[in-house]
Amino acid sequence: MSNVFINGQPAYIGYESVEREDIPVSAAVDRKYLIVDFRFHSAPADEQLQASVHKVCMTLLKNRELIRTLSDSGYDMVAVAFDRRSQFDCL
Repeated sequence: MSNVFINGQPAYIGYESVEREDIPVSAAVDRKYLIVDFRFHSAPADEQLQASVHKVCMTLLKNRELIRTLSDSGYDMVAVAFDRRSQFDCL
């Protein structure tokens, strides 16, 4: 993921796997998800944030092997985050 943004803006920080064990496996609610984390060096304009979300999500979605592996591992959703306050769902 560090190669998604050539100029390093935003910078790839890492990822976190989250599993909500308080939600029953049979529930129709997302229980296990992956958060891919980036940080901007300065606050982005709305257009830049939206374009960055799109770029990360499309990079993930085009990688069919990754999507298959995540699905086989029980992930219900992948999200991208650029700060600690909000995340944007890819799938």
